[in-house]
Amino acid sequence: MNSATSSSVDSPAVDVAVKDTMVVTLQRLLPTETIAPAYHRRLIGAGISDANVQSAFLAMHALAIGVGALAAVWVVVDKNPSVTTWFPAAMLGGLAGWWIPKSWLASKEMQRRVDIATDFPIMLDLLQISLQGGMGLPAAWDVVASTLAGAGDPLALEMRRIDLEINLGTSWKSSLFAASERTGVPEFQALGSLLQQTERFGTEMSTMIQVLSDSLRHAEVESLEERAHRASVFMLVPLGVLLLPATLLLIVTPLISMLLETLEGTTAN
Repeated sequence: MNSATSSSVDSPAVDVAVKDTMVVTLQRLLPTETIAPAYHRRLIGAGISDANVQSAFLAMHALAIGVGALAAVWVVVDKNPSVTTWFPAAMLGGLAGWWIPKSWLASKEMQRRVDIATDFPIMLDLLQISLQGGMGLPAAWDVVASTLAGAGDPLALEMRRIDLEINLGTSWKSSLFAASERTGVPEFQALGSLLQQTERFGTEMSTMIQVLSDSLRHAEVESLEERAHRASVFMLVPLGVLLLPATLLLIVTPLISMLLETLEGTTAN
């Protein structure tokens, strides 16, 4: 009884020790410094900012390439073991193993970018209300970040990171421009330019933020209308490919049938 209890108590500690050992091994084999800058930016853009997770993802990506190549070779080697068969199969399998994690990373990056851009006008509205209530910009920024913080909300996480950079002495413009480059969302850069203009010319910050929020919503509506018009044009292709042959069959088939019957009657006479 005591041994079972001790084993159940020690199992979480063993799991943690195993995970720590795996993380240390991955950091030694694939340190963060070995990750290419472009790949590192994509990981950051997808919300993977932890160095351990980045090393683990890079290791899984390399493992997927190897597994894909070996699986393709295993499929074709029984049928034709020649080099001219398994080498192209290994190349195709490795390419598939390289493409699947990359496509997943691209989808995560795009989804995070869309989530941030969607919540950005709401963040500006909350920021404007806080500023009109008499708060300063740092306090209003912190309140809005706390309000948006939910189940891993990407905009709230970026706002927390910007707040940390501001507390370390970075300017608002530099922090917001860095966030725009990091996430691929140009609205951060627009907000940084706006804050710089309000500081330079002394305009009211809440009014300028309202103007920016309205312009972002107007641009979003125009984008939706443009995509709707583009979709209506694209719909003409399946309509033409599917409906036109069916329409021709409905029109031409009875005419051909009548013509054949007429010819048969003429031949019989």
